[in-house]
Formats: sequence, structure tokens, C-alpha cells
Amino acid sequence: MSKNKIPQRLLGSILFFIFLGCQPGKESPKVIQGILDLRQWNFQTDGNISLDGEWEFYWNELLPDTKSKDGSSSISYIKVPSKWDKGRNVVHKYPSYGFASYRAKVLLPEASTQLSLKISSISSSYTLFVNGKEISKGGNIGKEESEYSPGYKPGVFSFISDKPELDILIHVSNYKYSNGSGIWNPIQLGSTSDIQQLSLRATMLDSITFGTLFVMSLYHFTFYLMRRRDPSALFFAVLCLCIALRVSFYGERIFYNVFPIFKNYEFSVRGEILFLFLLLPGTILYVQSIFKEQFRKDKVFNIIFYLSLLLVFSATFLPTKIYTMSFFINSLEIMMLGVLTYLFFRLAFMSLKKVEGARICFFSLVVNLITVANDVLYLNKFIDSFYMVPYGVLALVLSQCVLLASRFSKGFVLAEDLGEELKRLNVNLEQIVVERTENLNESLKLLKGDLSLAKKLQQKTLPTLNLNGKNVSIHPYYLPMSEIGGDYYDIFELEPGYFRLFLVDATGHGVQAALLTMTIKAEFESIKFVKDQPSRILELLNAACCQKYRSINIIFSAVLADIDLNNNVLYYSSAGHPPQVLKQKQEGADYLYSRGPIIGLKKEATYKNVTVPLLPGNRIFFFSDGIFEEFDQEKKEFGENRVLSILSRNTGIQEVAEDLISELQIFVGPRGFQDDVTLLAVEVH
Repeated sequence: MSKNKIPQRLLGSILFFIFLGCQPGKESPKVIQGILDLRQWNFQTDGNISLDGEWEFYWNELLPDTKSKDGSSSISYIKVPSKWDKGRNVVHKYPSYGFASYRAKVLLPEASTQLSLKISSISSSYTLFVNGKEISKGGNIGKEESEYSPGYKPGVFSFISDKPELDILIHVSNYKYSNGSGIWNPIQLGSTSDIQQLSLRATMLDSITFGTLFVMSLYHFTFYLMRRRDPSALFFAVLCLCIALRVSFYGERIFYNVFPIFKNYEFSVRGEILFLFLLLPGTILYVQSIFKEQFRKDKVFNIIFYLSLLLVFSATFLPTKIYTMSFFINSLEIMMLGVLTYLFFRLAFMSLKKVEGARICFFSLVVNLITVANDVLYLNKFIDSFYMVPYGVLALVLSQCVLLASRFSKGFVLAEDLGEELKRLNVNLEQIVVERTENLNESLKLLKGDLSLAKKLQQKTLPTLNLNGKNVSIHPYYLPMSEIGGDYYDIFELEPGYFRLFLVDATGHGVQAALLTMTIKAEFESIKFVKDQPSRILELLNAACCQKYRSINIIFSAVLADIDLNNNVLYYSSAGHPPQVLKQKQEGADYLYSRGPIIGLKKEATYKNVTVPLLPGNRIFFFSDGIFEEFDQEKKEFGENRVLSILSRNTGIQEVAEDLISELQIFVGPRGFQDDVTLLAVEVH
């Protein structure tokens, strides 16, 4: 197969799968004049449903959550999803700023059903009621701007319907965002497990997209530092970073629950719009750096570039009401459409002329145009498909990586040839070695900086718990073998007086193990609040890991313990984890045993639950195997007996824990730890 035919065949394969995904599916019921009839809908077999259609709409009214329809309210209908002030789905357009109520009645096949709603962006503050009960709230609803504060709160919200119908009422107000008000995105309704899976898949896709783009950005920025003559790597790194940050501010808003700053409306909207505006000048700079002769002095590109800088300036310095106006958004869309159209014809012509790199750029552009067209048709319900823009973005990134790698490869080949020639000419290579060493040291410095950032991010994922006024004290100690480690723990109060502790020891060390712990954390987040025995939680976690990650063999040991201070009981279960330590007040310490297979080995694994009564003064020590599986200079193991002896001391619990860590550090000596060390010291008061 010739190299020239590879892009065409890849494009044909992508088109085939797109058309395959556009086959008509089962007709989904729609909301008609405020009523959605799901009495013939089975959530288990038919899946989730979007609450699209004609909702009741009450302009400048905030209906009480217990108020039924009557003649005092002016009922009209509006398409959902849509913006109440613009869009082809809106017959009667309302002012951008104001408040309104949305209402829809859903007829269910049965009562006492546990369901969930998945909410995305609602502009720009809302309160959600289901059957008269407030379920979620983003920002503060206000009839006046002085009473109002904007706020995003996306997520999955669960409830149980005690009757065979749902009365869904949503208050919405907007006095801040100029480019559209109301319910923009579909609201998904379905069983709790299906909706959570839907949200998890979307979050994982956004996380993978963000991670891939972020790593590519760091990779090509490092490339640029090593070879600064060619700015294409720098512009590509900046473009990848802008797309990655745009992903983090939009869609599932993957950092919403991680960093508090992402919950700030002003910060979130400004970041969302700013990185969207930066895509246009970033694209132009990158294309000009790749094809210097063809685009460096191109008047069309230069004019659009300087106009796009005005958009970036508006999103950086102007108030939210101004830079979110339709004028700025529409200007970006027009300029982007113009650039893509212009690029399409120019790259097609350059491909025919066999300009280096033109064909792969043309191929990636066609793929992105196809995915954008697919999403537009799917969003407007013309076809039954799925969102493909994230895949198009990844295809763009990968294709450009191939292009840059090809250019750099040729540069390296040329450098090797020159090196051989210099050897033949007996040129002094010492200076070259020094320069290359400096470059490597610079790269190493960057990598250390990246690891330092990764360490801070990993530390951010570890929980902080305020135990003031509680009858328990918990002292965590986390000492990774390197910058980042493969241990992870979580501590939280499931309900007043009821604490849950989760400790994981992933196989391996360093970056690989740290990535595994992030995956384990994501899975545990979906089940951590389930009120069941620890053994059952471990069974759910094991089943999920075996099903989803069988191909990559995620294997880890874990221990899960519930401390019930209301009944003075410890519930404990282990999955391949070493026995933990319990110390009674007047007795020595002893091991807690609960045997169970390591998670990830067997899909149908079962775990045992151990119940231990607790008294004031009791201490429980949870730790990873790095505590006793450490060796000194003579290859002697620290050992379980030594650990048990230290933890049996009757001094303060913090002093006992710190003594254990200190003696362990002295024992291993200058060689340092050979495994990650985690210790959770718990005392009941």
C-alpha cells in the first residue's frame, strides 16, 4: 500500500463507522404541552431518556413548588433544550435578562422508583424541584439583579418517586450571561445506576481528552525547548493546552468537584470563553509555523489573527455581560468558519502540489469537519448518532503529532549525518557533548517540575477532615517512595457519628501506580456513599474493576472500615491487604484479620465482614504493607513483630505513630524506602 493512500483509507473507515452509528433507533417519547408519557417506557431495557420537548413556561414567574396549574398563571410552552432569548426552536423570544419557571409532568410506569436526573449547564442560576422537594440548586434565584447570584452546579441528582408521576419544576434566572438564557442542554432521566454510568463515561472521556492534550502540550513544549529554531512545536503545545483547558471548563467540568475555584461562576465563564477565543489565533499561528512559505504573509490569515486578538482581549478584561454578548460569540463563529473554509481549499490545492505535510493536515481537517457536522445534526435530532467532536479533536492532535514527529525525525536524521561528517573531519565533539548534557539537564529539570506538579495534584486528592467536637481522632501519614506513589486513602463522615476509611495499595510504584490510584479513586467515588457493609462495597468495587479494566489488569489490595460511634462498633473488611492492628485500652495491640482475594483477580469474589466492639481509648492502625516490608542495608526485614511492638506502646497516639515512622526511617538508612508508606492512626474518645 502506498503512503499516499493511507489518509484516504483512514477517512473511509471513519465515514463507515459514522454512518453505522447513524442508524435509526427506538423512537423516544417527547414532552408534549408539559407532559411526558413514560408509562410504556422501561428504564431497565429502554435506557435513559432526554426530557426534550414542549415544557410549560412561565415568564417572570417563580411558581411555588406546591402550586398546581390554575388560571392565575400565564401558561406558554417552550422547547427544551433551547435558549429562551434566541434559537430556531424558540417561537416567541423573551429578553435575555429576567426569570422564569419551567415545568413538566412525567407519567411513570410505576411508583416507588429510584431515579436520577443529570443536569448540565443552565444559564445562569437555577433551583430544581421534584414533586415539591428541592433537589439541586446552582447560584441564587432572584426576581431582581440585586437578589440574584449566578452559579453552575452540574451533576447527577437522585430521588425516589413515591407516586407514578413526577412534577419537575425548575426556576431559572439570568442577569449576567448575555449569550443565551434558560436550559441549554438536554436533561437526562433514568435509573440511578444508568445515569451514573452515563456521567462516569462522559467524565472519563473528558478526562482522557484533557490528559492526552495536556501531556501532548508538555511533550511538545519540551521539544521546543530542546530545538527553538522551529516554533511549530511551541504553537502546537499552546494549542493543545488551550483545547485541554477548554475541555476542563466545559462539558462535564471535570475539575468542578476537585478545585473550589472552578465553582466560582466568574472564573468558570471567563475561562470557558477565553480558551474558546484563544483557539482561533492559536490555530493561525500553528498553521503559519508549519507552512511558512505559503501562509507567513497571507493577508487573510493576518487580518483574522488581529481581529481574533480583540476577542481574546474582551474575554480577558471586559465584564461578563459584555464579552458574553452574541456579537463576540458570533464573530468567532464567522471567523472560524471562514478560516476552516479557506484552509480546506488551500490545503486541497497544496495536497495536489505535494507540499510536505499538506495531506495529513487536510485529512485531519476533513475528519474534524465530519465530526462537527455529525454533532450538529445529532444535536438538532436529524440523525441518531453520538457526540464525536472529542474523537475528532484527538484525531487532530494525533495527526499533528505524526506530522511534527516526521519533521523532527528528518531533523534528527540530518543531525546524525552531520555528526558522522564531523567525525570524519576530526572535529572536537567535547563542546557538543556539553551542549547536549545541558539540554538533557534542562529537560530533566522540566520533568522534575512536572513530577512536582503531579505530587501537588495527588496531595490535593487526599482528604482533609475536621474532627472538632467528634469522639474520634484520625492522624494520617503518607510517605511515597518517590515524588508520587501508588497508595491512596479516603476518610469521610458517611453520616453523623459514622466514619468510613478506605485504604488502597496499588501494584507498582511511581507514575504508573499513581495513575492506577486515580482510576481506583474514580471508581470508588461512584459507590463510596452506599450505605452497606464494607464487604459489599469491596465486592461492588471488584466487580466494576474486573469488568471495565480487564485488558489492563488493574490489581490492588484494599481495606475498608466503618467506625460507628453511635453504636461503638467497628465494621472491617479486607481485600488481599495485610492484617491491621487494634489496641484495647488496657491490653496490648493485636492484629485484625479479614481474608479476601486481591481486587481485580476474580470477578465473582466475595469478602468477609468483621465486627469489633469499640470502647473509649481503643486505637486502630490502618497501614499499607510498606510499613513492615522495608529492608535495611543487610536485607533484613523490619517485620510485623516490630510494628506490633511499637504500636503497643501506651504513649499518645501521635507519638506512637511518629515513633513508628521515625524508627522505620532509621532502619532503612540512606537507601530510603523501597515501597510507599501510608499509616492512618485512629483513636476513639
